[in-house]
Amino acid sequence: MDINKALTFVTRDDRWITKLLIGGVLVLLSFLIIPILFVQGYLVHIVRNVMDGAEEPLPEWEQWGKLLKDGFNLLIAGLVYTLPLWLLMCCSFIFFIPAAVTEGGVAEIMAGIGVISMMLMSCLFFLFIIAFALIQPAITIQYAREDSLSACLRFSEVLGITRDNIADIVIAVAIVLGLGFVLSLVGIVPIIGWIISIFASVYVIFVSGHLYGQIGAKVGGAPKEKE
Repeated sequence: MDINKALTFVTRDDRWITKLLIGGVLVLLSFLIIPILFVQGYLVHIVRNVMDGAEEPLPEWEQWGKLLKDGFNLLIAGLVYTLPLWLLMCCSFIFFIPAAVTEGGVAEIMAGIGVISMMLMSCLFFLFIIAFALIQPAITIQYAREDSLSACLRFSEVLGITRDNIADIVIAVAIVLGLGFVLSLVGIVPIIGWIISIFASVYVIFVSGHLYGQIGAKVGGAPKEKE
C-alpha cells in the first residue's frame, strides 16, 4: 500500500482547492442529511478511480444524481450491517420499563438488572464498532466494484474481502483515525479552528477513498461494466 501517494494525491490535482471547498460546504451542511450523502457518493467515485488506475483520482463534483444514489446505497448498507447494534441497544432498555412502573424491591432489582445490561451492552457496542470499522472499507469496495446495493449485502463476499486484506484494512483504518484525531485538534481553536477542521475532515475522506481504492485494486480492479 502506497501511503505517501494516498496522503499527497489530493494536492496534485489542479483543482484540488475547489473540490475540497465544495466538499467542506457539503460537510458543513451535513445536518440536512442529503449533503453528506453526496460526500459519501464522492468517496465511492474516488475508490473507483483509484481501482481504475486514473492518473488524477480526484473526480469533479458532477453527476449529482449518481453521487446521491451511491451515498444513499452506502447509508442503507451501513444501517443493515449495524442493525444488530441498534437491536441490542433497544433490548438494554427493556429492564428499565418494569422498574419505572413498579415499586419497592422489584423495581430496584429490575433497575439493577437494567444497569448491568447497559454495561454489558456498552462493551458489546465497543466491540461492534471496532468490527464495523474493519468491515466498512470492504463494504465500500464491494459497492465500488459492483455498483449495486445487493452486492454490499452479500455478507460472505464482504467478509472475504475483509479477511483476505485485513492487514491493509487495519493500516488504512489506523491512518484515517490517526489523521482524524490529529486534525480534530485544530477544532479546539474557536471559529477559525472549527472551520479548518471541517475542510480537514474532507481531506481525510479523500485520503480514505484512495486507501480503499488501493485495496480494491488488489481485490479485483475496476468496477464491473454494466450492460
